[in-house]
Amino acid sequence: MGRVDRFGPDRLASALVLTFDNLGEASALERGEQRLPTRRDPSVTRALPWLLDELERHSLKATFFIEAINCELYPEAVAGIAARGHELGHHGWSHEQWTALGPDDEREALTHGLSAFESLGLRPRGFRPPGGELTEATPALLRELGFEWCSPAGGEARVDGDVTYLPFDWELVDAYHLMYSFASLRTARGDPEAATPPAELAARLGQRVADSTRRESLILHPFLMLDPDWVAGVRELLGVISGQARAGRTWVVPGGVFADWFRGASAG
Repeated sequence: MGRVDRFGPDRLASALVLTFDNLGEASALERGEQRLPTRRDPSVTRALPWLLDELERHSLKATFFIEAINCELYPEAVAGIAARGHELGHHGWSHEQWTALGPDDEREALTHGLSAFESLGLRPRGFRPPGGELTEATPALLRELGFEWCSPAGGEARVDGDVTYLPFDWELVDAYHLMYSFASLRTARGDPEAATPPAELAARLGQRVADSTRRESLILHPFLMLDPDWVAGVRELLGVISGQARAGRTWVVPGGVFADWFRGASAG
């Protein structure tokens, strides 16, 4: 496999795979924090419309990894993401703890999810495991079920048979820095236990994007955009990303676009 150090058709110095994770009350239902769906979760009714408009304003396209239960709870919102030109990725059925699933349950979550997407005329090509970790069974299942790319935590981009792997770094995940529930992971990785203020995080992520000379994967969460301070941070961050793209410094694309290009570039 050839070494890839310039990116996209214009051979730019860096690339950013722009992604968004989670939607609606899927994870709250999975964790038992909520017994029944409301079908009016503010991450769908408030954050998502704002985000889609902001992406359009900056001429940015992204991958939305969403839990497939949303195809039943919010079919118009799911279809609307695709209609705006964004890629949809599979993020489990309802944000299961992926590494806790046995092979049969893992297969059921993937196949049930694919059926839900297909009921809307959609077919995700990419998969990101909730929690970031794959099981021993995941790679074979992804190949069997026709997935073309996968975005787990850690490691280098690679092509493995029919599946391209584009890992992410926790440092480029907003929830990792902003949420109390990630405190133990932060300390385990040698980062401060305390959450990062939104304005500081926006500046830090923007600088990381501007300074990058490699492929990065950014993960932002719509439900965190219910916080006005983080809305301001995301607006600032998307402006930096858009500026990098317009200046020809960074190739900013959805994951599926990068995976298609990377497969060809790696074979060259």
